[in-house]
Amino acid sequence: MCKLIRRIVREELNARTIKDSPALPIGYNPLEVIRRGLFTWVQVPFNGVSVWCELRALNSTQIRSCGDYSNINTKGTELTKQQLIDLRNYQEKLIVLCLNRPTYDEIFKLVLHEDFVVRDKRKELEELKKKDVSALPAKQRIELENRIADTELFLGFILPEDTFGFLTSWINGNDISDIKKTTDEQFLEAAILAENGHDNPTDHLLGVFTDHNRGDMDRYAWYVLSEYRKDKGIEIHAKAAPKNKMVGGPRHV
Repeated sequence: MCKLIRRIVREELNARTIKDSPALPIGYNPLEVIRRGLFTWVQVPFNGVSVWCELRALNSTQIRSCGDYSNINTKGTELTKQQLIDLRNYQEKLIVLCLNRPTYDEIFKLVLHEDFVVRDKRKELEELKKKDVSALPAKQRIELENRIADTELFLGFILPEDTFGFLTSWINGNDISDIKKTTDEQFLEAAILAENGHDNPTDHLLGVFTDHNRGDMDRYAWYVLSEYRKDKGIEIHAKAAPKNKMVGGPRHV
């Protein structure tokens, strides 16, 4: 009976939430306008455990001040260790601005003093750095240097992987923006229309987007158009190559 009552109440709450929830604003708006508030209480994952945090919706200027990273997935090679460090630094700057309660510093102090894994890693790093690398063979020296770099990377960024990923996505509005749903075909069409109309690709892309998405989407649309023309040029050249060989008739030895 209790399960039935809980199910009925849950269904009624869900129905009311969907019914009373206003539509998201179409166009390119600040994130706080789309979320309808500067601060929002959100369940944030920390190593699989959800913790309620009050998050601040960052504006376009604040996001750009942390670094120039695209929010659109592009094909590329695997990140080098330095590129990963640069990306983590960018994400950390975003998260410091985003976390309101608790603050990033409060989480840092808690982890530093309470997390036994961090304590063990700090001790491990101290021991690794005491070793004399000059007496080691080249292979072992490289392995030791890699272990030191990996341990420093671990200690340099205290937040878990799922926390980094979730907060970066939330800050960029990926849970409510249509940017991840926009296909390369749509970007290509928008770039062609913009070129013909002497305006911007985002003038031809409709949906729910943040103001920060706009510049990112314009750049990516022009990139898609450039790659399309490059591929077309290679295709045309490949098709024309056999014909060019036959110009003037066949040769006789």
